Amino acid sequence: MHVTTERTRPVSRRWALLPMGGVLLVAAAVYERTWVEPPHEYLLCKNPASLGAVFWVVVSVMIGAGLVCAIGVMHLVIDTPSRIAAPLVYAAIALTAVVGSDALDHAGAGIAARTAAEYRSAGSVCDYPMPAYRETPGWFF
Repeated sequence: MHVTTERTRPVSRRWALLPMGGVLLVAAAVYERTWVEPPHEYLLCKNPASLGAVFWVVVSVMIGAGLVCAIGVMHLVIDTPSRIAAPLVYAAIALTAVVGSDALDHAGAGIAARTAAEYRSAGSVCDYPMPAYRETPGWFF
């Protein structure tokens, strides 16, 4: 039996386009959320702490997905992989991040809607400027 230390035949560098598609997917999701669709706004008398956490997690997930895919593009261009798994993993990370951030934003909208309905049903009036939560509709929720 003859064992070689050479790498197997590398996958084409064109597979680096797959994580680049992930970068474009994240950029398109951010563009669509900020400039295309008007956000649905909830006016709240009390701002629950969980809404701030939801906002920062959504922002962190989107930034993280963009960075992971950008690093994936550089990784696949510099060191061409021998298997197709690496490009698929980078693209799956981007898709999971976009769907996850849509789900988190939808959950934040549910929290905001319940909070707004709670104060409207109690008939309370806010004597100070009301905080607002803006749900940016995504593609998946």
